[in-house]
Amino acid sequence: MRRTQIYFGDQTYGYLKKESETRHVTISEVIRESINDRIKRKVQNMLKATDEILGIWKDREFDVEAHIRNLRKDRTL
Repeated sequence: MRRTQIYFGDQTYGYLKKESETRHVTISEVIRESINDRIKRKVQNMLKATDEILGIWKDREFDVEAHIRNLRKDRTL
């Protein structure tokens, strides 16, 4: 774990302090959990988006080799 220092406005600090007292954990733990939750949501959103596009071209005929040859038509061996 790494140590860092950050500054909060009075309102944010008040929320963090109250939350830590309510849950009987440190302010640092409240911050870590919040950051981890946000990262998890981001990853879940990316996976959901990936699932939504998975197989989007499954009904299309696509010749990969021909496409690559077309992209590289200005190159010769």
